[in-house]
Amino acid sequence: MRKRIFGLLTLVLLSASGVSHAQTTKEQRKERQELAKTSKKNLYSFLLKDTPSQLPAYGDIIVYAVSGDKVLTLRDDVMASLGEEITDVEFSPTGFNFVTVGKGKKHGEARVFVTNDFGNVKYKHNIKKYGSPSAATYSPDARMLLVGTDKGIFSFDTRRFELVDTFPMPFVPTDMVMSSNGYYLALTDGKQVAVYNYADKRLRKDWNLDVEVTGMQFSPGNSEFAILDKDGLLGIYDTRTFVIKKNIDGLGDGISFDYNPDGKYVAVITSPQNISIVNILKDDDREYIDVEGDASDLRFITDTDKNALLAFNSTKKINIKRLSTIMPYYAKLVADKADEMMNEWLKMMPGETMEEYRARVNDETRAKQRRLFEDEVSTGLAGDLVSMSKISLGKYDRTNQVLNIEFDNMPSIFLPVPESAVGAFTNVEDLQVQDAKYGIMPNDNFELIYAKFHNKSNGETYIYDNLDRVPLNFMEGDDNMVSLEVLQQQQMEELKLQELKQKVVDEARLKNVISDHTNIAVDSRVVPDYDADGKKILNYVVRFSYEVEPDYSIREDFAPGKYHVSESGAASSMLSIVKQAFEGDMAQYVGNGKKLRVKISGAADGTPIRRVIPYDGSFGDFEEEPVYKDGLMTALSVNTKSGITQNEQLAFLRGYGVRDFLEKNVKNLGEMNADYQYHIAVSEDKGSEYRRIIAEFTFVDVF
Repeated sequence: MRKRIFGLLTLVLLSASGVSHAQTTKEQRKERQELAKTSKKNLYSFLLKDTPSQLPAYGDIIVYAVSGDKVLTLRDDVMASLGEEITDVEFSPTGFNFVTVGKGKKHGEARVFVTNDFGNVKYKHNIKKYGSPSAATYSPDARMLLVGTDKGIFSFDTRRFELVDTFPMPFVPTDMVMSSNGYYLALTDGKQVAVYNYADKRLRKDWNLDVEVTGMQFSPGNSEFAILDKDGLLGIYDTRTFVIKKNIDGLGDGISFDYNPDGKYVAVITSPQNISIVNILKDDDREYIDVEGDASDLRFITDTDKNALLAFNSTKKINIKRLSTIMPYYAKLVADKADEMMNEWLKMMPGETMEEYRARVNDETRAKQRRLFEDEVSTGLAGDLVSMSKISLGKYDRTNQVLNIEFDNMPSIFLPVPESAVGAFTNVEDLQVQDAKYGIMPNDNFELIYAKFHNKSNGETYIYDNLDRVPLNFMEGDDNMVSLEVLQQQQMEELKLQELKQKVVDEARLKNVISDHTNIAVDSRVVPDYDADGKKILNYVVRFSYEVEPDYSIREDFAPGKYHVSESGAASSMLSIVKQAFEGDMAQYVGNGKKLRVKISGAADGTPIRRVIPYDGSFGDFEEEPVYKDGLMTALSVNTKSGITQNEQLAFLRGYGVRDFLEKNVKNLGEMNADYQYHIAVSEDKGSEYRRIIAEFTFVDVF
């Protein structure tokens, strides 16, 4: 049974001409070349000697196959052969190790394999002294491997493969999956399903079903948890409460399913010869795929242009099908863009006093501005739907004096028209529609909410205005709002941050550490969220960044091959602001046991490293350290013996230097429950202006 462990990440299918992962293995590059062949075909099939039973994947990018006792590539090369039937294969989100669960002669076997940069696969561990393994999965940050046995759940560090934690289970799991935010661990024995709060190993919800469970998954974004059973029923639950949101039935034998990358659709194998693509928002909207041969597993992927692709198996084949009819999740796009625009609008304007801010930002103006942004974004996404529609004139309601205007691609509207003017509406071609605005409906379709209808036959213009319609809640509605009191507190603190920034910058310029050609930026916002118990919380996000003008960056930022923050005047000045802020006005958020998420971005330019750059080991050695590049997880190694040979390593060390500085220089930070995440970027261009760092701090549940 296949599971998703990479739901929050952008899913991109990469061609061989654009490798984007640090230390990507040659085997993975070959797989990308194979998958790139599908880019111009509606259906592409990879032929295998045997029929695959499962389609495990690396980060929803590269699809592999399981056949009997073997793990296979798309080119039918054997990656691992166990001599026993494989019941489950899970790849680490980094792609640098994977675990197989199989049926041994006497009891289950869980074996860990690692890959290297040359595509070689090496058997590393057999997890057998902790009971009989029956299921496995990786944590979304790739740092933990969880193995379920008849004695409980055992968690191992993925780099040292040492036992870190264990806890008992009410049944022996045959399948396990973690939510991509790390909140939940779900498991099933085929009839029972249990979801645990992973941090404290506490049961959140369990089900005892009368029918076999054939699949379970968390949606992208983790707002839903879905269970598929053999009777063809897909139950979708809200992860805040684990109360049922929707049942989708009529899914045949319910063999396997997968969410598409934005969570609007599910693909379900309803029989070995049929796949259904179901719109979750309108589940009678279904598309069907006929399968030649027996299908048993599938998964969604996307290509470099973010077009939807569906991988599924059949008799001696892995098939990749392009799905041109799948539409974007417009409500999510509108909500995300409107949130971004509101974040800017909610900031204090230059020179604006707190009194002026309070007058400008209140409950009424916030709601009105949010609606304006939503309508603006919706209209931009809709395009010119009216001009693409076949328009027809319906009946006239004399009581309300409105004329029904019908469209073939949107719901009809009722246009206010005086009864004395109805006679002028005889030819629909006389109507010219201007200034059209569109909104999103609950089923994610567009509707016309405002337009001017000019009738050429009498020269009059009639206005349809439904801008004050009942608003769509856009995923979370009022739960996504932040109180004015909290907003005002955050704005006051940002003012103090800006004053502190200017003070530090002025001092650094007096000491000639930086000049006025270095610009440091401080930005903050309050972000609504939910914790693992479904409680609404507010997170405080503070972001520090800088830019140096190109002609001055080599003097004020990192020189070629340098990675210590002390070697960059811009980086050290920025971190000085962080230190003084965290030890001063923001000290209330820095304390023992409080949760902190730190996202550190390190960048390098595209200058080739022709000779090995020595690494002084001041941060320690790193072996397969999980990092993100271009939004996708990979692994990276740096040690004193091999030195620095890749720009990705330089970018990572610049980012890690931020953590090193913080831990050594910021009081009480080490007492926090801090989670560090590293993002690296390597520019195709050359120049010191592409070498920099960014630090973003999320203080969890602080208001």
